[in-house]
Amino acid sequence: MKVLAKLFELRRSLDAYEREMGFDQLSEVEKSVLEFVMHSKDANITKITKDQYFTKYSLSTIKRAVGVLLTEDIITATQSNVDKRAMVLEYNK
Repeated sequence: MKVLAKLFELRRSLDAYEREMGFDQLSEVEKSVLEFVMHSKDANITKITKDQYFTKYSLSTIKRAVGVLLTEDIITATQSNVDKRAMVLEYNK
């Protein structure tokens, strides 16, 4: 039970940080995609879908989450210099 109590405290802290940063209105998948983009160099939709954490989400769910983040101007997408088909996602500071 001690582990579950600790897990709840971590969730509570995460919730407080998300509210503080203004990300509390995002869905769980949108938050996860944003966090991936913030911590991955040259993040793109393919990289997101290939990450083990995101195997539980469909491609359309991930694309929808990226779309929301782009629409809300939280992230930007620019064409990759390496692969012209890929769009590199970056956090809009």
